[in-house]
Amino acid sequence: MANEKKATRARAPEKKAEQFEKILKDGREMFVKFGSHGFSMRALARKLGMTQPNLYNYVKSKRELWIAIRQQYFEDLNAGMKKLINEHEGDYLDLFMKIGEFFLDFAVADYKRYQMMFLISAPRSKKVGPLERDYEMFGTMKMMFDVVRKAQKELKIQNNRTPNLLYYIFSSIFGAAWTISNLKLRAKITEPISGGFYDLSSKEMRDFVLNEIRDRLNRILSGKG
Repeated sequence: MANEKKATRARAPEKKAEQFEKILKDGREMFVKFGSHGFSMRALARKLGMTQPNLYNYVKSKRELWIAIRQQYFEDLNAGMKKLINEHEGDYLDLFMKIGEFFLDFAVADYKRYQMMFLISAPRSKKVGPLERDYEMFGTMKMMFDVVRKAQKELKIQNNRTPNLLYYIFSSIFGAAWTISNLKLRAKITEPISGGFYDLSSKEMRDFVLNEIRDRLNRILSGKG
């Protein structure tokens, strides 16, 4: 009997972790489908086959759930980007392009993940939960900013274009991720990408955007633009 109780206690944290992962997964699906305003914890509890009070034992509010889902994704993004930067050998143009390619591929590989990270707004809440109370900035943009500043210093670029360069890369890839993801879903495309007046594959769009970014960065880093 004692062994049975010990085994049950050992399994309990694993079961709880599995249930929490399911909450994050189904929560993401509902956030993407209904948005922050249409999402409800009651509907999520029903989908999970849980009572609402039991669901609140795992996460205190839909705002806290939104934070938990995004935190998981940004940790993956930052880990990959940090590894890329630390292991890079070569010039800054190649590094910027690797960062751009990594971010774009990360976004397009799982568009719902991309939506949760950047397109689904934060739900409002009158209470600050434990996740929000301990919240720290993910630091993705700072990581990119530090690389740009380092390049600017080492290459002796006189014009202070660090913010411009950083947001140029981010905004170009941010928009491209949305476009490429829609091109992959050609049969389901709606305005403004539909029309049938051209034939453009997601790969062609990806290559075009990255080439445009490379040309622009090359001019900036060489002091010509």
